[in-house]
Amino acid sequence: MRFAMSLLSFRPGQVGGAETYVRHLLDSLPAAADPKDDLVLVAPRDVARTLRVPGWQMAVVDLGDKELVAARIAEAFTPWRARGVERLIDGLRLDAILYPQQSIFPRRVASPAVLTVVDLQHLFFPHNFGLFDRAFRAAIYPYSLRRARRIIAISGTTKKTLVERAGVPAEKVEAVPFGFTSSDAASVRPLEDLPGPYLYYPAATFAHKNHATLFKSYAALRGRGELDMPLVLTGARTGLWPALERRIRQLGMGEHIRHLGFLPFADVRRVYAGASAVVFPTLFEGFGLPVLEASEFGKKLVTSRLEVFDEIGVPARFQIDFAEPDQLLRALRLEGPTTLEKHPGSWEDNARATLRALRLAADGAPGRAP
Repeated sequence: MRFAMSLLSFRPGQVGGAETYVRHLLDSLPAAADPKDDLVLVAPRDVARTLRVPGWQMAVVDLGDKELVAARIAEAFTPWRARGVERLIDGLRLDAILYPQQSIFPRRVASPAVLTVVDLQHLFFPHNFGLFDRAFRAAIYPYSLRRARRIIAISGTTKKTLVERAGVPAEKVEAVPFGFTSSDAASVRPLEDLPGPYLYYPAATFAHKNHATLFKSYAALRGRGELDMPLVLTGARTGLWPALERRIRQLGMGEHIRHLGFLPFADVRRVYAGASAVVFPTLFEGFGLPVLEASEFGKKLVTSRLEVFDEIGVPARFQIDFAEPDQLLRALRLEGPTTLEKHPGSWEDNARATLRALRLAADGAPGRAP
């Protein structure tokens, strides 16, 4: 069969977990596919130039990032259609196409669609999004959910939300969790300019990542002389970062909290390797990939209390309210690494389930798309 994956919404360096997911699919899908399958990447020209992906054919859309963004906005809010991109994809004569980042573009491509849903935060915290973002999601997300023949939810919690809050038929959705990387983490060398021990929080500075609450509790523990480790941050600095930086200075933590910015994943692994513990105070996650990454490195992991962390297997004693410094201190003082109570699947498992969804979509199950 002939399957494609669209990278027309792929923005390297901007979305951590979603980007990691896409890159693992690029590596894992060719190995999991049938030898008779053809795999095609539909990629914009700037992304296509950066990819070296054995096992994939490449179909290049000759549009830059700004042109693609403008086209997606125009399709969302007007009758205009990206007909040139439609013709390119339809000309590939696909059995099914995977959209791994939540939305279908162009809207009128004829091939059966499989849609991965990674982020439903807007259903819980709409105030975290600006007026334009809310309008765009309202215009394109419900349409994409209807248009997709099969939907991949990145966790059982995400599937539950799709069914209960977005009205998606349960039989249309399969929960396919992110994968666990089985590697020799012991061979990864820490970054030389980060002397340990330190606490580590890997997350872009989005509102739901809850950095400010972490900073306040961290400062309280340092002020009481009960915590002397520095706090290291990585991830994209969003427009919220200047306010967070001011908050760090107000707390007197400028010498103790260090933000390294967005790092290549190889360097992120080196930060994990040198950490004493990983903290994850997020208020919302579709999955929570850092949980698996911290577990891979045998680190102590302290998370917020979320249903999805129960699903992944974070023990209850390591789930806390980060607004309470004493809870953070108690969790950090617990013996040993945080061992997940449920064995996560691999990225190879994820790839096999993704291919199964593509085959079901190609066969028309369930419900033929309009």
